[in-house]
Amino acid sequence: MIPDHPNWRMGRLTSEERRRIFLAKEQTSGEMLARLRAAPIAAGEGASRPGRRRLLTAALIVMLLGGGLAASQPVELHRPASIVETLMPRVE
Repeated sequence: MIPDHPNWRMGRLTSEERRRIFLAKEQTSGEMLARLRAAPIAAGEGASRPGRRRLLTAALIVMLLGGGLAASQPVELHRPASIVETLMPRVE
């Protein structure tokens, strides 16, 4: 193995040392999981979010439609009567 490689020293460890390292990692990860499971979760937060999200989505849709309606009044769109009129250059 290459001396600069991180696993190079693992080959030099005895099986007992490797086992101690493995058990230490397992214990640490178990403690971290126990802390995550013990973290308190507020009771009311999860229930009101879907309703609040729907309300915000509806408000955003209404604002976009209202803005489009307000902007479309002063803007005049002249749709062509046919495809040929669209493709041909205008001569004025």
